[in-house]
Amino acid sequence: MSDEKVVTLEKSEPVSRTSAPKANPKSGEPFTNNVTYFDHSSGNFKAGTWDCTAGSWEHNHPKLEFCYIVEGSVKIIEEDTGVTHVYNKGDSFVVPKGTRVTWVVDEYAKKLFVSAAHLEGL
Repeated sequence: MSDEKVVTLEKSEPVSRTSAPKANPKSGEPFTNNVTYFDHSSGNFKAGTWDCTAGSWEHNHPKLEFCYIVEGSVKIIEEDTGVTHVYNKGDSFVVPKGTRVTWVVDEYAKKLFVSAAHLEGL
């Protein structure tokens, strides 16, 4: 946990790291690295970095997430509408909790993220 200090993404000591292939990819063999630098003791708020190799997969977002692309690009396809969003280095976006999308990484992508699981009652 990192509730009582200022945290600088990619410079502070990570609180956790995970690396794994994406389960059930739609295409390619996407492999992700997730480094969490801030994890509130409530389990409700996290911030960190994520990167991924080429591929695509479906995802039902379990949390509200803000993303900022720092390398490469991603496509986000909304399953309900079919609308495709393309985000390149320097772009930012928000995916609401519960949104069903397909993520597509053509080559490589890296993002900074901030996520919140529960905002009810705030």
